[in-house]
Amino acid sequence: MNRFSHFMLTLYIISCLGVNFGHAQVPEQQTIVFVTGGDEYQSRERMKPFAEKLEKDYGFNVIYIADEAPGADTDPNNDPDPTPLPKAEQIAKADLMVVYMRFRNWTERSTKLFLEHFEKGKPALGIRTTTHAFWKDRTFSPKYFGGHYKTHYTSRIVAQVNPEHADHPMVRGVQRKWGQGEGPYVSTPLTEGAEPVVFSYGHNRDREESPGIGNDSYDSPNYPVAWAYHHNGARRPMITLGSYRVGDLEADYFQHLFYNSVFWALEYEVPENGVLAEGHNFEAVPEKEVYQPEQANVPSPPTFNPTDKEEWEMLFDGNDLSKWKHYDVTIPPYMLYVDRRANSEGPIDYTMAPARWNIEDGMLIARPGYGDIITRHHFNNYKLRLDYYIPENPDWVTGEWRGNSGVYLNGSWEISILDSYGKQPTDRSNGAIYRRKAPLENASKPAGQWQTLEIEFIDGKATVELNGTRIHESVKLYKPTFMGFPSATIWPDESFPSYDETVTEGPIRLQAENSRVRFANIAIQRIF
Repeated sequence: MNRFSHFMLTLYIISCLGVNFGHAQVPEQQTIVFVTGGDEYQSRERMKPFAEKLEKDYGFNVIYIADEAPGADTDPNNDPDPTPLPKAEQIAKADLMVVYMRFRNWTERSTKLFLEHFEKGKPALGIRTTTHAFWKDRTFSPKYFGGHYKTHYTSRIVAQVNPEHADHPMVRGVQRKWGQGEGPYVSTPLTEGAEPVVFSYGHNRDREESPGIGNDSYDSPNYPVAWAYHHNGARRPMITLGSYRVGDLEADYFQHLFYNSVFWALEYEVPENGVLAEGHNFEAVPEKEVYQPEQANVPSPPTFNPTDKEEWEMLFDGNDLSKWKHYDVTIPPYMLYVDRRANSEGPIDYTMAPARWNIEDGMLIARPGYGDIITRHHFNNYKLRLDYYIPENPDWVTGEWRGNSGVYLNGSWEISILDSYGKQPTDRSNGAIYRRKAPLENASKPAGQWQTLEIEFIDGKATVELNGTRIHESVKLYKPTFMGFPSATIWPDESFPSYDETVTEGPIRLQAENSRVRFANIAIQRIF
């Protein structure tokens, strides 16, 4: 046998053994089914490079389904005729399904074949408009991907990895912050089982006028734009980024998020710097250990035992949340426009939902992405006091990303909570009347220590003490704070008593912005 023949025989034997030096391989060939459809974001065409890479570079068997129903997602009546999904029966072969579609309306058989994947507890990765995948089924995304679609509120985005999940497999190798992309989808409130791994703010300024990343909260509340969802035993990552119009799909942050999410959903080990960092040398191996976030060691809150204890009503004493209920900006009183074409529903009626924050070791913990909480009772004139704890953050977390929360008086005026220790007071810093008035001085403690806030609110005037130092003296409050509850003249059907533009009676509201701020010893004393 000559040398060439020996070489060809060796290649033949290697190929029979399944060895391939051309690209990385998964241990056992698995099937990924892509389901795409919709004209607005060109998902049918834009996801093809991702499918090709998974097949060529990583050795997956890929089935690509493109729903070609013309104009289904732009139907003026929001009710196109049902159409069959091509190759829907092949979804049954999927070990993982990747879904990027918008406003579909399929025949009953196609829909059944599609939903069987989820009901069997199989993993799936959702991209962008999958939060509003169907015209008629408004429960699909909250149920199967753990998040809602309420509206597309702003045209620009600034995003940051959630520091409390900075080592989650989905965000390994993802840059910590970025300012590229279209405005965030309003995806809250998340469904139980979802953990936000990337947060965002939105704004409407031109790109060249964008003030940069991480310094203020722009023109929207904070929303999760990528999260890890566990449902029915399956992992279902959701990434609401992915617009070709602003280059999302080619951006490093999206590419890392996408491929990391595929391998995490299939329970493969994601390298420290992400799947893409390994290049063709990536060797897919089963996950060695399930990711768990690092547990913070939080000191016990201070005690509250005033001499006039009988005059104080405990709103939270460390045991239960019976005096609170859920609130988010997409339920009455609405703080922003809701897209009625796609306003998702379920799995619960959030207008009636109990407070969704957690209680641990006598502390009340804010849950970003899960909504705020408000008292069931409304108040007029009162003294309010509470203790709060801002978690420590790494240095790359700056500005209003550091421990952001707030206390809303009558649901309308926010007293800001923020890690701004040692900095010049502004109208956004710790203790500020948010976007209205800076504290008289910076009385903040460092993050990682309990702080005490005491507020006297009488006839629309607020006096505030932070850690025993008076930082506001009898400040008259008029127009509600950004995202504060409206007065009776704005939404008459959802009105609050008001006089001279001031909401004279309303609930106490605690905000879940972008950090797991802890609260304790929340008490109120009515002043008649």
